[in-house]
Amino acid sequence: MYALSTGNDISREWTKLDEHILSVNITDDHKLHFGQWQPKIKLGAYGEYRTRKYTTREFIYNWNADENHMPADFRHMDVPTLLSDEANFGEDKLYMLEQVRMRNNYKGNNTIGAGYLLVNLPFRLMDINAGLRYEYDKMELISNTKDTEESHMSRFYKYGDFFPSANMTYRLNDRHQFRLSYGRSINRPEFREVSSSVYYDFDLASSVQGNTELRNCYVDNIDLRYEYYPSKGEQISLAFFYKHFDSPIEWTYTVAGGTDLVYSYVNAHSADNYGLELDIRKNLGFIGLPYFDWSFNGSLIKSQVNFPAGMKEENRPMQGQSPYLINTGVFYHNEQIGFDVALLYNRIGKRIIGVGRSGGTTGDGDNARIPDSYEMPRDAFDLTATKKFGKHLELKATVRDLLNQPVRYMQFAKVSYSDGRHQEVEQITRKYVPGRNLGFTAIYKF
Repeated sequence: MYALSTGNDISREWTKLDEHILSVNITDDHKLHFGQWQPKIKLGAYGEYRTRKYTTREFIYNWNADENHMPADFRHMDVPTLLSDEANFGEDKLYMLEQVRMRNNYKGNNTIGAGYLLVNLPFRLMDINAGLRYEYDKMELISNTKDTEESHMSRFYKYGDFFPSANMTYRLNDRHQFRLSYGRSINRPEFREVSSSVYYDFDLASSVQGNTELRNCYVDNIDLRYEYYPSKGEQISLAFFYKHFDSPIEWTYTVAGGTDLVYSYVNAHSADNYGLELDIRKNLGFIGLPYFDWSFNGSLIKSQVNFPAGMKEENRPMQGQSPYLINTGVFYHNEQIGFDVALLYNRIGKRIIGVGRSGGTTGDGDNARIPDSYEMPRDAFDLTATKKFGKHLELKATVRDLLNQPVRYMQFAKVSYSDGRHQEVEQITRKYVPGRNLGFTAIYKF
């Protein structure tokens, strides 16, 4: 049951997004012959042009007289019933008023031009792959500087970057090998992330606003991996990885207008992630279950955001990064009867979903920093069953999130008392049950 406290507590919003992408990709492969040694060279070029236009209109339900004199039955009436009865609209009653906010509309275009070179050097026990890619990126964002009229202003973001990569595979024998790889990648902000547009995110139950000063994030990746192939279709691998982030893009939030939260995007100075990853794919025939396979992928990750010297920030992991990840599953496959079943399990560790920013000043003038918001761990099971009937018909049933555990967002606030005591206070800021998803699919092949 919902109710109006003032006429504009309820609003309706319409949004429209038009996006068009045109891309072209050209590649050319060459194999060189030096006797039995035959290295390969691959050249390529890529181009992309993308346009986007986003518009939004918001209408509020307003009371035609003084809102303080709104009838009590309007305040406490069931809102769907209130809005569906035409008798409640008219003179001295409810009416819809458009909130004109042209600043929330934007359009833009983005051009990417790239060229790359890849070299493959095969040896008896070793393969080496090396490459270099150059990308030119130009984004134009056109936004409005005024709320009540079209007042276009263009902002340009231009970058030219090189992205090297190298991969070496050393084979001990047919079943054992080592891989060492390095690559540089990029995370570019999207139009909505660099626009000043504000929109409401129903999953966060908060407003989200872009940041026109957002920059590209560059990531250097190093991976050392040992791989073992016991038999066909089976694999065991153990990897150590390291990632360095230059200007990582993070979700942040602060309090605006009392208790309302506003999320945005900010570049941190830098961050480092490193850890171990174990990957297993194994048939269970060795325990008498030849139709079953088991897969496991797990990671342990240490994450650290780096702050400039003299900046008063607490050590913390990068927003969105969990200290561990677990993905595992059991698969049943019987080709003779055309029946497959998969049971999957997933769990992620506690991770920051929003970095708390300064929320104004306290009574003694000290900066009041809002605690970070964490998504707490939860267990998720998915079940899929597929049955084939002959060569033409296939039926598939899925159940996602079998346990349907609640999603919990929590804060861990550090409180200091006048007597010198310190305490960490835990509070749940949001909790909801996402619900199970049931699906059924029928496929007929002619």
